[in-house]
Amino acid sequence: MQKLINEFIEDQRLEGKAGGTLREYKQRLEEIEIYLNNKSLTIQNAKKVDLSDYTKTLFKKRQKITTIRGKLSTFRIFCLWAFKKGYIAEVIISPDDYPKNVSVNRVKRLTNEELHVFKTYIDNLQENARAAFWLLYGSGCRVAEAAHLRPEDVTLRGKSVFIDIKDAKWGSDRCIPIINEEAAKIVWKYRSELEIDNRPLFRLSKRTLQGYATQFAKDTGINFHCHLLRHTFAALLTEKGVPLTTIQYLLGHKSLGMTAHYAQSALVDLSDITPEI
Repeated sequence: MQKLINEFIEDQRLEGKAGGTLREYKQRLEEIEIYLNNKSLTIQNAKKVDLSDYTKTLFKKRQKITTIRGKLSTFRIFCLWAFKKGYIAEVIISPDDYPKNVSVNRVKRLTNEELHVFKTYIDNLQENARAAFWLLYGSGCRVAEAAHLRPEDVTLRGKSVFIDIKDAKWGSDRCIPIINEEAAKIVWKYRSELEIDNRPLFRLSKRTLQGYATQFAKDTGINFHCHLLRHTFAALLTEKGVPLTTIQYLLGHKSLGMTAHYAQSALVDLSDITPEI
């Protein structure tokens, strides 16, 4: 199956898929390959029941429904490609096989008090970690995008600091400003004083940044993870009246619906439209 995966990835690359998407495809397919190999199965003789068993193992690992749906969606794209190429006799997965999103939990942004605690906390971290978290807060970028930034990806345009995000998830490459003024100043100061070499901008991996987030949650009791900063970023901009289409571009979302989901925790003031009696 590895040979087929490599051929599939190359075909997708030639079709113009972004590097981040290709890496995601490859990782997901190789995970399924390992599962099939452990069951002494191949892509040619696997059945629907085998895919169902694979899905059950993902649930046992407590993976989110959205994560499982993403993995199954990638496998379906691969199977459709393999069927068209004549490598398999049938496509054993359809969208009906994806687990259903029975409920969507409303994500709450960090409160103003929690944001104060967060900023105080990260200001006591080592300089690279401090700057990385201020960037996440001030730009809404994904933690993986922050970890992959190079020094040359941070530039000053007039008096604004921009970050150039490349090979982003689902082809969401974009050049965006750091919206928060304090965050922009901190990131630019860190970038200006940085000794340039071949390492990434912050010299920190995605996993390391997530480790800092986990420690912050333990130390403060605040239910926190890195991705919550994206929700908070979207909510704060919504509260300022920034159009959803603008927020969609800044976050790199494929759909406006996803952006609306991120912005749903905005604190909305209804006083101007509430009638007096």
